[in-house]
Amino acid sequence: MKYSHKINKRFISNAVKRIESNSYYLSAKSSYRLLFNRKKDYYKFNYPLLVVSGLQRSGTHLVENLLKNHPQILSYYRELQIGKPNKYYWPELHNETNPRKRFSALIPRNMMKNFLNINGHEDFVFHFQSFKKIFLRLEKENSKFNQRETLNNFFTAYFNAYLNCNHSNFFDAYKYIVTTIPGLSIREESIRNFFKDYPEGKMFVSIRDPYIWWNSARKHTKKLKEHGLTRYRKTLENTKWACGEYENRFFAVSFDHLIKDNEKSIRSILKHADLNLAETSMYPSNFPHYANDNSTFGHKKTKSVLKEKIKRELNIPEEDAMQIKSTIYPLYEEILEDYTINAKEN
Repeated sequence: MKYSHKINKRFISNAVKRIESNSYYLSAKSSYRLLFNRKKDYYKFNYPLLVVSGLQRSGTHLVENLLKNHPQILSYYRELQIGKPNKYYWPELHNETNPRKRFSALIPRNMMKNFLNINGHEDFVFHFQSFKKIFLRLEKENSKFNQRETLNNFFTAYFNAYLNCNHSNFFDAYKYIVTTIPGLSIREESIRNFFKDYPEGKMFVSIRDPYIWWNSARKHTKKLKEHGLTRYRKTLENTKWACGEYENRFFAVSFDHLIKDNEKSIRSILKHADLNLAETSMYPSNFPHYANDNSTFGHKKTKSVLKEKIKRELNIPEEDAMQIKSTIYPLYEEILEDYTINAKEN
């Protein structure tokens, strides 16, 4: 469905130049088609969400990078941060009484802080004013307020304003919008609220060997000793519960098995997501170029899954190692054996 909306000609001109400098995101024909359609029209993107979650440093971005170039997937740029007070919370908008308040509540915190920096994110050509205007116009039709409709309007506005998004098949056969929300799986209420808004949505939670996870998280996570292992155990507990509560919608993925056998694991993920097999999901990338491996031990450009992630030397204090062994590892082994889709099938 199309709606009239104008975009500033100067912005279009600058966006064309930026997209031409990053032409691998779209073919030249698709680039101009996309840009000039935005100049006069915009399109609805009311697809369900496929969320990749898990504790930070557990492989969420790798799973998303394997999915994002699938021809049935529309990929959100980076993490989705629309919950309050932080990304561990699924948004609840019932107290936001008008469209402008709902827009303000949904502005992704990391968008304003990081991604609208033109020099830092040449691969993200985004017209914020279009984002706002399209959302407010659509939201006026949501007079009785339905949160799912508000979220549909958010993503419609977002993807029309994200001008160089990798529209791999240009609206024809999308099945999901895919995004990462690390930490969402820590809160049972957030999982419940997500499926309340997206009963046809899916959530994949990446589970990593706790020793290897601790080794990575110690350089990245603040207050690891105070919160890290508690959050890790809560993620495991919620994963066990949600795999039963939301059968065929909530799935655990073993990060370590994904590294060991990438092809078998991605086949399993695509099967459980009801997606067709696609070669573009066999390696992480911003198709068809290299992805940026999000590693605590140094960022790397790569077209393959790095096996070194499960071979790094461990350096864990004895006290923490004992705590992991006694309070975390038994539950991790149970999840690995009984619930992770790729470990069971590999």
